[in-house]
Amino acid sequence: MKNKSLKLMSLFLLLAVVLVGCGQAATPAETPAASETPAPAAETPAVANEMKYVSPADLKAAIEADSKDYIILDNRKVEDFNTSHIKGAVTADVDAANKGGDDEAGKESLKKALTEATGSETGSADATYALVCYSGKSYAQKATDLLIEMGVSPDQIVTLEGGMKAWEAAGDDYKGLLEQ
Repeated sequence: MKNKSLKLMSLFLLLAVVLVGCGQAATPAETPAASETPAPAAETPAVANEMKYVSPADLKAAIEADSKDYIILDNRKVEDFNTSHIKGAVTADVDAANKGGDDEAGKESLKKALTEATGSETGSADATYALVCYSGKSYAQKATDLLIEMGVSPDQIVTLEGGMKAWEAAGDDYKGLLEQ
């Protein structure tokens, strides 16, 4: 019994030492000097404008009906646009802005496309712009952001859901509406 009491007392002593050690104040080497300033918080990246989508079927129906519901702005590289693009689309290459951060080059490309499509580099207040990129993501997002910076209302901008990948995967009826 004496041996068991000795072990129990040793355990309590060890526990007391650990608890006291954890409660100690930090040593001067562990605390920042008063002259040191904390590192600034990382900047939160700007929140992208929310994209709205048009389905390939709805865009196809508008094209086939020869409606003027959408002005199609193809945001892919001009080389890819020249290889194949949706009937009636205007090239508005935003690759330099999307990949290289050159927003001014992206805006110039969009202004040129808007001028070709509407006669004005700021576009038309009555138009709805259908943005086409590779997959309906980053290039269309960049074009959306730039158009809004240029004064186009977010309500006037939609993105082709799934981009050219979805258009081409939708079948021959969709491929038949591609031009070179």
